[in-house]
Amino acid sequence: MNDKSICAILLLLVKIAGYYSYYISPLKKNICTPHTYKGHRLKLQNEKPEIDNNIINYFKNIRSDYPFFQQNNSPIYFDNAATTHKPKSVIEKIKNFYSYNNSNIHRGIYKISRNATDNYEQVRNIVQKYINCDSPDEIIFTSGATYGINLVCSIVMDKIIKNENDEIYISYLEHNSNVVPWQENIRKTKKGKLKYIPLKKNGYINIKKFVEKINDNTKIVSINHVSNVLGNIQNINLIIKKIKKKNPNIIVIIDAAQSFPHLKYDIKKMKLKNEDPDILVASGHKFCAPFGSGFVYIKKKLTHASKTNPFLYGSNIITDVNKYRSKFVSSPHIFETGTQNISAILAMGEAIKYLEKINDEGNAYKYEMYLYDLFLFYLRNFFTDHLIQMPYMPKQNSLTKPDEISTSTQVRSDKIDDKYFPSEIQNEDNDYPNIYVHNTRKDNKKKIAILPLWSPNFTAFDLVTFLDFKNICIRSGHHCASLLHSKLFNINDSSRISMMFYNTPEEVRYLAEQISDTARMLHKMRKNGKAV
Repeated sequence: MNDKSICAILLLLVKIAGYYSYYISPLKKNICTPHTYKGHRLKLQNEKPEIDNNIINYFKNIRSDYPFFQQNNSPIYFDNAATTHKPKSVIEKIKNFYSYNNSNIHRGIYKISRNATDNYEQVRNIVQKYINCDSPDEIIFTSGATYGINLVCSIVMDKIIKNENDEIYISYLEHNSNVVPWQENIRKTKKGKLKYIPLKKNGYINIKKFVEKINDNTKIVSINHVSNVLGNIQNINLIIKKIKKKNPNIIVIIDAAQSFPHLKYDIKKMKLKNEDPDILVASGHKFCAPFGSGFVYIKKKLTHASKTNPFLYGSNIITDVNKYRSKFVSSPHIFETGTQNISAILAMGEAIKYLEKINDEGNAYKYEMYLYDLFLFYLRNFFTDHLIQMPYMPKQNSLTKPDEISTSTQVRSDKIDDKYFPSEIQNEDNDYPNIYVHNTRKDNKKKIAILPLWSPNFTAFDLVTFLDFKNICIRSGHHCASLLHSKLFNINDSSRISMMFYNTPEEVRYLAEQISDTARMLHKMRKNGKAV
């Protein structure tokens, strides 16, 4: 028996252990009981979503660009918010670099090194053109959004945050990478206080209440454009405009990790209406580029107006090294210390060109939302009135007081708008479990094709484990959004379906069918386990 066979058997045993956990334990710890949920049952809607067949066929044909989908028994992949697959052109870019052009940049004077440097710097121009910002010097290459936000946090904590009264606003919707860096920098520097933005019950920022809180001490606002759990698209144009009107000195940071693959930015156009962010962070592997690639857009005023310190120290950023002191280059290269992931950055440029090519008519987002609506249509048909619409929060939710985390460790909590609470929905003791979905699309809100779902009758882990047996890939857990689950959902974890333009209507139907079958099976297993 080889190592692969042993690993396969061990994995199967782990999954079987999860299967039989329902007979051993009633799962009180990992599942929120029904009383924590409030919402509306989704009415059965027989009207099937429609879209031009030419659009469907166009994006089906795009699948041929992806080696992942050409393999035998290719997985049904709906974890695109975690990472996206890479087209052949992106993979070939990496292969060609290492096969024929492998050399370091900004150092060698020989031809292939000069070419590598030119190609690397050309990607800066590609990004600058794609988001239409003023200069390629406003683009800093990173290994991804987490590194990017840590870099940005270091810059603004050094240049902007001066004392413990300076306010930094984030929200409960943020990825942990836009929470923990602020917490730790505040704790270490003893400067600034972390405050939380008021939210509406549907997971959108309450702009009016937020702007009322802004004052002269407010220095930083760092928010995602799109939640990696809800898929909600925040109205950042209006948010930025209102913020700048109240206090033009506030630095606005946009985490674009989830939005960049689906939405187009035009910084110059936004600037005309005073709606442009000061900083924007994106991660390459979220938009068909390789792991280890990403960028930060940062206005020149933040890196050129006064002395800026490097984030990391080392080679490739110095102009002069003396015995006790060194001098550094200017931005953006001052933030690209050491040997960069050259092949990944080159491939990121190729990924952006690929996105431009396949989405020339702007139909990718339209098609993704068609798939999203189609998925909900099938879920409604399979679960009927057991599919329950969120978002509505329980009255006992912890978000009833203002929330603030500061250097003094004082903790309060910001109120989420709660105008009414629908009557509680109990989980009937029958063969079909209640499934909860957070779907703001139903209320005509703007979002991308991400849908979280959960049930009081089984864990997200078990749902995803059994879907894996059916060759389906979706996500389980808190999706690196701990505060969203604890403060907004009031649950421990959820399952997440996230779609990309290379998914198909047939995959969507199969996914809905298998979720229905698996949910029923898990519900029966738990009932039988309790009876033992």
